[in-house]
Amino acid sequence: MAIKNILVAYNGLPGSEAALHGAVAIQQHYDTHLTGLFAHGGSKLSHQIKPWMPQKVQDAIMQVEDDSHAELRAKFDQICASVPHEKRHWIDSGGPVHRTVAAYARLYDLTILGMHEAATEYGQSHIEIYPDRITFDSGRPVVIFPATYKKTTFGKKTVVAWDGGRAASRALADAIRLLEKDDPVEIVSVGRSPFSGSLPGIDAGLILQRHDLNVTLTELPRDKRSIADTLVEHCQQTSADLLVMGAYEHSPLREGLFGGVTRDIAMRANIPVLMSH
Repeated sequence: MAIKNILVAYNGLPGSEAALHGAVAIQQHYDTHLTGLFAHGGSKLSHQIKPWMPQKVQDAIMQVEDDSHAELRAKFDQICASVPHEKRHWIDSGGPVHRTVAAYARLYDLTILGMHEAATEYGQSHIEIYPDRITFDSGRPVVIFPATYKKTTFGKKTVVAWDGGRAASRALADAIRLLEKDDPVEIVSVGRSPFSGSLPGIDAGLILQRHDLNVTLTELPRDKRSIADTLVEHCQQTSADLLVMGAYEHSPLREGLFGGVTRDIAMRANIPVLMSH
């Protein structure tokens, strides 16, 4: 089934700027509907409103917030100028940011997010988004764009991080809809050999070959570097345009305490990353 509806969480921070440009490139490539979502849990400015304040003061505070929201919408429309009007949509939604984005993401074929970054201006912490958490909570595929991403087209060369696990399998299945005939796809395993232990008669490479993709298998040795560093470096060396990987094969709590591939990649990959859980 073709991709028809994509969601981009846009809050004006640099990562979401890159995500929006990436979302436009994806929209142009697949001719989808594109919905911008501004999720905000109520700014510190609006929290300053007290019942005892004169109504004019309360109205003035809310007007400042409304103006900032309008500016964000205008910037969204400017960046999305090449998207047909009937396929461009905007949602302004309050409530807890992560819960809101995850809830909307469950209804879309693909959600586009910027890599997490801390808000640099006072009063913006309520709009920060952690994309790995959205991936875990939504159960839907998420593409994360680094803030440095500048391309205006969606690339072809894809690296799939494969360990034979459930999350990797889900990510591979979700990514198939983004891949097109003869696209080069490299299935990469780090520090283990899931290829040699494939089920008799079938493996991940053969599945993709049957989708008319140009597939290669690569086993990378595990060394002193982390798996995340190994994958990031390999993507750089092979000029990959997209990294596909499963998210949180281990629990988020464990990765939060001890570190893990999901969080490491989500925080510092330098190419778009498709994650699924």
